[in-house]
Amino acid sequence: MRLLAGVDVGTTHVKVGFFDEGGGCVASVRRATPRELPALVAAVTRGLGECAERAGRGPEAIGIAGMAETGVPLDAAGRPLTPLLWWNDPRAAAEAATLGRDAEALYALTGRRADPKAPLAKWLWLQAHAPEVPAAMRWWAHVPDAVAYALTGRLRTHETLAARTLAYDVAAGDYDADLLALAGLRPAALPRPAGAVEPVGPLTAPVSGVALGVPVVIAGHDHAVGAWAAGVRRPGDVADSLGTAEAVMVMSDSRPEPRTGLALGITTDPSLDGARAVVVGGLPTSGAMVDWLLALPPDPPLPAELTSQPGGDGDPAGAQAGPSGADGGSTGDSVRPSGDRAGRGGEGGYGALPGLLAEVRLPTGILVEPYLRGRVAPAPDPGRRVTVSGFGPGHTRGDLLAAAIEGTCLHARWMLDELTAVTGTTPERLVVLGGQVRIPLWMRVKAAVSPVPVEVVRSRDAVCAGAALIAGQAGGSLDDVPLLPREHRPPDPGLASAYLPLYERFVATARAPGRHAPPTSTRGSTRTSPEHGTGSEHS
Repeated sequence: MRLLAGVDVGTTHVKVGFFDEGGGCVASVRRATPRELPALVAAVTRGLGECAERAGRGPEAIGIAGMAETGVPLDAAGRPLTPLLWWNDPRAAAEAATLGRDAEALYALTGRRADPKAPLAKWLWLQAHAPEVPAAMRWWAHVPDAVAYALTGRLRTHETLAARTLAYDVAAGDYDADLLALAGLRPAALPRPAGAVEPVGPLTAPVSGVALGVPVVIAGHDHAVGAWAAGVRRPGDVADSLGTAEAVMVMSDSRPEPRTGLALGITTDPSLDGARAVVVGGLPTSGAMVDWLLALPPDPPLPAELTSQPGGDGDPAGAQAGPSGADGGSTGDSVRPSGDRAGRGGEGGYGALPGLLAEVRLPTGILVEPYLRGRVAPAPDPGRRVTVSGFGPGHTRGDLLAAAIEGTCLHARWMLDELTAVTGTTPERLVVLGGQVRIPLWMRVKAAVSPVPVEVVRSRDAVCAGAALIAGQAGGSLDDVPLLPREHRPPDPGLASAYLPLYERFVATARAPGRHAPPTSTRGSTRTSPEHGTGSEHS
């Protein structure tokens, strides 16, 4: 039996695993994602060593996936010039807003709008606030690139990562020199894209239990890797990637018209094999919504900020929703409270969730808009906040948690409908992957709300397993990557019928104008200095 190693550098966790050729997990390790590159590399190499010890031997190939926009500038010797610059760090908002490029032309070129999570915005921020960094910068590396560089001594990337820089021409398949020039950079400062099965190089760094010379492959952006391994490879296939954030991804033979894409708040990425477009809509606070509710004190069960009807301006105190872009977050991250709440297994933590949800009757009759800090797609509204209607004295804390789950599922259905309409795609199946698949009630609601059959990927770490399976085809073809096991999740017909009017009500309510929190509000946010990387606790 061949053993293949996968690495997934997520916003919350670094996952390292050894898998068999069918994606079965043989050994796995997960650690909190460090904020500094040396510590991140150490976490990966230790994880590989621990997995080799547990498995009794090393892997035949190593695949690396991870979050996209997070990266680090390197000097001429390959040393990091700063801590990791995180995709959910809002510091470059002014630079993104004053980019000086026509929004539609920029979208037509890059498939995205200007926002602070883009590396281009971060480079402009460095120019203005830390000019010594771009002056010494020789290369930019996304985190998967930087890890692969540490393991092989060779710096490459994948197109699904390069496309997230806001300086990549997705039609030409190359960096745009004019956009890079805005930040004083040349294309040589960016690593060249390699194919998803093209090895960056052989392992040259010492890793306990792993033989030197095994091929190291950058599999790609986490969402894209998980979706490909789950079998989302052609039009008609839709992926729903769950984690702290949620991304709905529609494979398409065409890209949306720029004005429409901007109006909907969606982005367009290259598919993992580069043959098609992947149109993406995101809910930045999906699992984060449950995180936040679990972290609230049990009495009172509902904070005053949530008692407003839809359209209200409540900004939940302490709502540290990390993702602020269309599709941020890390596929496959387990959904659990972060920060000092992480790992609590008792009351108020994820250990309490099964008991809280056990007696809930669906539908709850409570309507939740799950927007902790604005809505990105399919109707962008940065001032939108969490609202709850229909919650009363007869409801429990479990009902509120279940209603929040219902809200995320209803929103994901809304995104699916809009994405398939704008691409002219007829959806045939919805493949769901990520941390929430282990929450039965979540999958029950997901199946009932979906307009198409639902398949659930049961792998604990779909992205990590996908990266390993892709590495197993090093030098070969992506088409030969095995599919991760999936389980058909039939809907409850009665429940599906009950959710139809609720879905219509949800969309009507979400579209309705209302009183919003000021877009410049920083209530509930944590703004940090450049040395601290992220402006958000949830990640």
